[in-house]
Amino acid sequence: MKKKGKILLATFIGLVLLGAVLAAALNAVFTVTDIRVQFSLLSEEGVADSYALQADLEENFVGKSTTFLDLEEVRESVNAYPAFRLESVEKQFPRTVVLSVSERRETYAFALENGKFAILDDEGNYLYEKADNTNRRKGENVLLEGFSLHRAGSGVSGECFSEALLFCNVFAEELDDIRANIRSIRLVPTGNTLEGDFFFRVGFSEGVYADVYQPSHLTEEKASAVLTRYLSLTDVQRLYGFFDVVDLLSGGFTVSEHRAQLPF
Repeated sequence: MKKKGKILLATFIGLVLLGAVLAAALNAVFTVTDIRVQFSLLSEEGVADSYALQADLEENFVGKSTTFLDLEEVRESVNAYPAFRLESVEKQFPRTVVLSVSERRETYAFALENGKFAILDDEGNYLYEKADNTNRRKGENVLLEGFSLHRAGSGVSGECFSEALLFCNVFAEELDDIRANIRSIRLVPTGNTLEGDFFFRVGFSEGVYADVYQPSHLTEEKASAVLTRYLSLTDVQRLYGFFDVVDLLSGGFTVSEHRAQLPF
C-alpha cells in the first residue's frame, strides 16, 4: 500500500509539474508583444496624441496574457483621450492586439460660466473645455449662443439643440466643413407666439445672416432652403444684410430675398 501511495503521489506531482510547464509554455506563446493601431487623424494635435496613446497602450498591455486580456481595459485607455473615437479592437492570437482609432471632428463650441468654452464634435458630443474657441484643425468652431446647454457625461442637452444639429447636418452633407461657411447659430426669443418661441439667427462667415423662424418645424427642409439661398447670393451680398425663413398659415414656409438691413 505504501508503494502504491508513493506511485500515486509521484504521478500527481508529475501531473502538477506538467501542468505548470504547459501553462508557462502557453503563457510564453499567448503573451501580448505587439499593439497595432490604425489611426485616422485630422490635426497636428491628433498626431501628437497618437504617439502618446500608442506609448500608453504598450506600457499597459505589452507582456499581459493575450487570452485573459480584458478588451474593456483597452477601451478605457483610448477613452482617456477624448479627441479619439475607438472604432474597433480585437485580439489576433497569439500575440497581437489590433485597434482602429479615429480623431473626432471638433465642430461646435459654447461659452461656459467660468469663461472657457465647451468643445463638441460634429455629432454634438462633449469633448473637453478650452480657454478659447479654437479648433484643432485651425480656425474656430461654430459658436452656439443662447441655447442654455447642459452637459450630461459625453452628451449635451438644451432647448432646440437637437434641431440646431439637424439643421447643420444638412449643410455638412453638401459642404466639406460647415465651419468654413457657418460662424455661429444664436437661439433668439421671438416675443411673438405666432412666430413660435424662438428663431435661429445663423451667422455666415462672410457676414450675412439668416433668421429661421420656428426651427423645430420642417427643420431639414428649412436648412436646405437656407443653403440654397445662401449659395445663390453674390459675393457682395454675402458680406452684409440678411434673409429670413418664415412659416406660412398653409403649413409651408417662405424664404425672403436678400435684404440690406438686419432686423433688431
